[in-house]
Amino acid sequence: MLQNYLKIAIRNLWKHKLFSFINVFGLASGLTVCLLAIAHIKGTFDYDNFHPNRARIYRILTDVVYKDNNRVAFATSPMPLGIALKRDYDFVEATSRIVRTYGEFSGNHKRFSDILSFAVDPDFFTIFNYQLAEGRPATEPGTAVVTRKTAERFFGTANPVGQVVEQEGIGPLTITGVLADTPANSHLKFDLLFSLATSGKTMLPGVFQDWKQYQNGYTYVLLKPGIAADQLRNVLPALTKRATDKLSFRQEKSYSLRVQALTQLSPSREELMHSTYEKQVGGLLVEMGVGLITLLMAAFNYINLTLARSLSRAREVGIRKVAGAVRWQVVGQFMAESVVLSLLALGLSVLMLELVKPMAFVQQWLIGGVTWDWPLWTAFVLFSIVAGLLAGVVPARVLSGFEPAQVLRSQTGLRIIRGLSLRKSLIVIQFTISMICMISLLTMTRQQQYMATGDYGFRRERVLTLPLNDVPPQRLANELNRLAGVERVAATSELFGSFGDTQMIKRQRSGQDSSMAFSWSINDQFVPTMGLTLLAGQNVPVATADTSGRLVLINEEAVKAFRLGSPQQAVGQSLWLNDSTEVSIAGVLKDFRFTTFAWSIKPLVLRSQPSQFRYLTVSVAAGSEDAVLADVKRIWKQLAPYEPFMGWWYDDFLRQRHSHAEDIEFMGLLIALAFSIACLGLLGMVTYNTQTRVKEVGVRKVMGAEVRQIVWLLSRDFVKLLLIAATIAMPLGYLAGYAFLINFAYHVAIGAETLGLCVGVLLVLGVLTIGIRTYRAALANPADSLRAE
Repeated sequence: MLQNYLKIAIRNLWKHKLFSFINVFGLASGLTVCLLAIAHIKGTFDYDNFHPNRARIYRILTDVVYKDNNRVAFATSPMPLGIALKRDYDFVEATSRIVRTYGEFSGNHKRFSDILSFAVDPDFFTIFNYQLAEGRPATEPGTAVVTRKTAERFFGTANPVGQVVEQEGIGPLTITGVLADTPANSHLKFDLLFSLATSGKTMLPGVFQDWKQYQNGYTYVLLKPGIAADQLRNVLPALTKRATDKLSFRQEKSYSLRVQALTQLSPSREELMHSTYEKQVGGLLVEMGVGLITLLMAAFNYINLTLARSLSRAREVGIRKVAGAVRWQVVGQFMAESVVLSLLALGLSVLMLELVKPMAFVQQWLIGGVTWDWPLWTAFVLFSIVAGLLAGVVPARVLSGFEPAQVLRSQTGLRIIRGLSLRKSLIVIQFTISMICMISLLTMTRQQQYMATGDYGFRRERVLTLPLNDVPPQRLANELNRLAGVERVAATSELFGSFGDTQMIKRQRSGQDSSMAFSWSINDQFVPTMGLTLLAGQNVPVATADTSGRLVLINEEAVKAFRLGSPQQAVGQSLWLNDSTEVSIAGVLKDFRFTTFAWSIKPLVLRSQPSQFRYLTVSVAAGSEDAVLADVKRIWKQLAPYEPFMGWWYDDFLRQRHSHAEDIEFMGLLIALAFSIACLGLLGMVTYNTQTRVKEVGVRKVMGAEVRQIVWLLSRDFVKLLLIAATIAMPLGYLAGYAFLINFAYHVAIGAETLGLCVGVLLVLGVLTIGIRTYRAALANPADSLRAE
């Protein structure tokens, strides 16, 4: 019987090629998005599966109860915990503390501020199975291991073992090994690991013996074979009570410790403060939801087209029932057709998957590190079969319910509300979803374009930025100042448009009015180079050493935050930086946007500290850009012959930082698929509608109707559906776009240009789809359709 179902299903699909293509392409598009989500979800369950002892590894979490009874869970734990567990309990085989460190790394005359580094105990390399491609682990003080990529950034193709790198505040680190590439994803991501003993005296002094400090690092425990997690879980309350019994907390009422198995760490089922790099269940559900919505739109096409052909299929059902078929057999026939369609769509979706795999967004966020093994492919096949069965449920139940005696006069026309048919409702839903997605994407694109090209309040055109690494800033500045076309050369610690550094600032050293402010180090040429406006006071003076950085510039927001009166009144007043450094305000700058557009303008302090300079910014005269760039490269080659030239224009830096082209490209692909599915479904409906009215069209033409009148007759109902979809989608799309924009302090508006463009695209695509098909039907020769009458 199953063989008979499949044979008839294939014949029916081949007989109606257009409808079959529409259904297969639509289902394949939806399946492609779902398969990406399934692969990503499967990958999150594979996190850390390359550790042979993963079933015995646990992370200790901290549940904190604050004095307002608010409970917060932290992925971190007190630093003395690991030592206490290993010392006092014989069922613990090994423990390791992992502390995230921050600061710029330097080595081989290069500096990098984006190195992801952790300080770890020696047992880290016993607990976890991070293999070394060469060398030995960093178990001794002053040693480190790096990833292969990081080694190449610092030392190129030279052997990094034995080389020295240094992090601010930590000291020199000798590289003892190079980490091999991990075979799968891990919740821990790092570029460099160094011995925790290195930082015990210099980094976070006192933290490693303080049970009150629970936010600075992670504690991992490896239990001995055969030991249950409950044994570790049972000792934590008593251990916590002994350690914290005589401690007094400022904000916390108490905290407790609990055990989290490494095998249960990803995907994360709860929100943890200071979490690592495991995926969140909520994000995975959103991804799967997007895929299911796309697949649902394709299923709408199948339901629409199958029900549209209900009259011809009803005769088939009647004949089958007269011949003795019962309802479940008829249902089986239609379900078989749906499954065959879904399996054909699976084959096409695999090809589409191969096309989108190389996309940067897909590799970085979805399938990077995923193992494409037989369980994953089995899940793909099962998912496609289930999708086919679900898509076929409604048509199968409806069509199998026809009574043979009523088949010839059956015009059942399924109704939902006040004459609005199910098929028309599904078309409206499809285009409504597509338009909501389009409004959201256009809003995101406009916001990112606004951030990439907007007015930050400082000069961004014709400004060249040069990372210094170990090139002497003053020597390079002297060479650049001699070039024709160079207007000014300034030095800075960070680039505006990045997040920058923050400090706690007070008006009085012993006062309680502390506030967070952003801090940059600049020289005396920076303000005129970047086109900043000085409202009061004077610029920072020429400085050759950090001791001259007692005079600072602040912005208007800092004047308000520290209640300094007017800009003129603020000049000459004092501030305290980090409770240790007193500075005097030399001048006040007009507010400008120096960080991301997600934040409103914050207090800013600019001071002259030559030791902190990491970039030179060069303002260039109009028309001299190419010549200056060539000369700068030549000078760079002379001063740093072994360093690649890393300079770029400020405008390009801001564009690259905020454009997120890969994300927009992938989202655009999803929306293109959604509109393709909707338009193909509309094409199928229009095609079937014109086929069923071919004799009516012939009679009207014989009676003198014009082509334009017939086109409007055939298409007006569908145009009304598009207008209904647009009417529903506009307010919903506005809300979706606004939900994205509220995350930014400065953002674009969702106005008539956004909504109008989306409605225009919707109508153009829909009208073209409808018009082309109805125009062809209106041009048909009435003699061909009426000769059988």
